[in-house]
Amino acid sequence: MRKIPHLKKVLVGSAFAGAFFLGNPVAGAQELPTIPELDSAGIVDQVRADLNSVGIETKPVDAALTDVLDTAVNGAAAAAVQDASNAIASAVNSPAARQVADQAQLPALPTGEDYAGVDAITGEPLTNPEPIGLLQEATQPDFVPKGTDPNYVWKNDSFSKIAAGKPQADYVLHRVPGSFYDAPQIPEESNTAMTNGKSLYGPGTPLYISEDTMCTLTAAGTDAEGRKVGITAGHCGNVGDPVSSADSWQVGPTGTLVSKNTYLDYSLIEFGSDAEVTRSYNGVTAYGVGGTTKPGDITCKRGVATGTTCGMTFQHGKQISVNQVCAMVGDSGAPVFRDGRIVGSISRGLFPGLPSCRTPWQGALHNPTVVANTDAIVADLNRREGVGSGFTLPEN
Repeated sequence: MRKIPHLKKVLVGSAFAGAFFLGNPVAGAQELPTIPELDSAGIVDQVRADLNSVGIETKPVDAALTDVLDTAVNGAAAAAVQDASNAIASAVNSPAARQVADQAQLPALPTGEDYAGVDAITGEPLTNPEPIGLLQEATQPDFVPKGTDPNYVWKNDSFSKIAAGKPQADYVLHRVPGSFYDAPQIPEESNTAMTNGKSLYGPGTPLYISEDTMCTLTAAGTDAEGRKVGITAGHCGNVGDPVSSADSWQVGPTGTLVSKNTYLDYSLIEFGSDAEVTRSYNGVTAYGVGGTTKPGDITCKRGVATGTTCGMTFQHGKQISVNQVCAMVGDSGAPVFRDGRIVGSISRGLFPGLPSCRTPWQGALHNPTVVANTDAIVADLNRREGVGSGFTLPEN
């Protein structure tokens, strides 16, 4: 009997989870399913009958005991449904929910011609245009004015905010389809570079490769000959593919994928004259490249899809490591940090078919992540003695 309060908590949690993941996120309490009453005696009698049909006899059930159990469980279930109903009703009628509903009634935005990507008066290039999702209901993703990035979508509906683990936020940002994380925003330093016709690259910069693939930059720096270069995952593209920053895509391609190692799963990018490189980008600073980890160490990554996440290291080899850092499509190439140093580059999930990490609510319940070690990557670049050999981080 002392476990009944725990059962009530489980029922409340189950009812809320079902409403969150399977139902309308603003469904009224009257839409909750009715939990059928428990009839323990009937269940036991049915089991006894089934056993008796195959020649197994059992003692009759104690009716007094099952009645007590049924009364307690049915009472807890009814209370659980009522608690969940009250909670949902309170959320639906909250000021935040009413504000979202009011925003959904705002008039439509101007036509695409008003977002042509240049200032209508001066003709000068804009910095990043105001994301359109701020003024529209999040369930209207089809409206994409000219001059805006379709992979930069603000969401203000209740489901998106709760799924991102930020129910009190005004808005959350989605940059990769399928991710419910609040993605990293475009930093001011990227805007500043873009006003000068440049794209800035550093650890964690989101990349467009050949215009149809989105990945994340591991690191940017220079090689022994002073060429500006960058590293990302090998499966992100092919040699010759153009590369641009997803934070300043208006500048256009500012780099080219010049080599790759499929076995180590890394690619090398050579940047052009319209690119600048840095060791600090969007609040992340790399103090070195390379280093080892050991089982039990906590490492963190910064990717365009799921932002900054951390997890435990399970295994560290000469070429790859395995950890429980959250990552999904778009995070490929993301820098993995340990004590301020980039020790790896996000490669892939360990087990094909297992779910990737898409929302903070998963916790550690996702596919382990394989990481390409930067020590092995830098050693391979030096062995090749070409572009990228002698890779070092910029001074700032």
